[in-house]
Amino acid sequence: MKVFISIDMEGISGLANWKEKQEVMSKHMELDLLAAIEGAFEGGADYILVADSHATGMNINPDVLPPDVDLIRGYPRPLYMVEGLTSEFDIVFFIGYHAPAGFSRGQMDHTFSSFSIYRITVNGEEFGEAELNALYAGELGVPVGLITGDKALFEFSSNKFPPTTRFVITKDGISKYSARLYPLEKVRNEIKIRAKEVVSEVEKLQIFKREKVHNGYVVEIELLDTLRTDFAALMPGIERVGGRKVRYSATNAREVLKLVHTVSALASFVLLLDKK
Repeated sequence: MKVFISIDMEGISGLANWKEKQEVMSKHMELDLLAAIEGAFEGGADYILVADSHATGMNINPDVLPPDVDLIRGYPRPLYMVEGLTSEFDIVFFIGYHAPAGFSRGQMDHTFSSFSIYRITVNGEEFGEAELNALYAGELGVPVGLITGDKALFEFSSNKFPPTTRFVITKDGISKYSARLYPLEKVRNEIKIRAKEVVSEVEKLQIFKREKVHNGYVVEIELLDTLRTDFAALMPGIERVGGRKVRYSATNAREVLKLVHTVSALASFVLLLDKK
């Protein structure tokens, strides 16, 4: 039984702001992760691959991981948060995820890049990071069994995923940078329990999927301003459809993810021209 875990930071228990000290962020990320790993092994997993998926992917200390757990670390990488995921895996966990940009009371809400992207839709449906990564997992035939994150993530994503996907709410956002934190031991115990459940019942899990339109996915990305969109529109195949919006027709979910990461990277060139 192979488990793939993508771990982010914003939805981790015990944290409320990007300005937390790195050692504090890493500690809480590791403890939530270890709870999921322990539950997965108790549920029958025999191998786990973790993708450190916050910022440049250097948050998890390899020393804390048990045997039979590999770690993907660093940046850049083609599929970023789901780098290393293949059809050989039986189940996926998303740990520490968050609501997309613009969602009320979302903890540190953003969609892949707080610096450049405001909104992403796939075939007209708004997606956050969880849905975009799940679309790729679904095309591989791998179900998303467990998602942990803040209450806003649950409110946005729970009705988009199959009913067999378990959610653990780690905290309740008050504003972008403040939250009501739930007892850490209680949250991590629930993560462990849910992880064990979904691994032990993996054959019952349903795949996250969306129907293609004209044999593909129409992806629209709304940027934060026109200058960022100027840069994003330089990518071949991109159609500019507004002052802050571009459109692209992707043939599969892997192409969708690579598109999003490329647009985000291109938009970062705004730093060269927009210094104040």
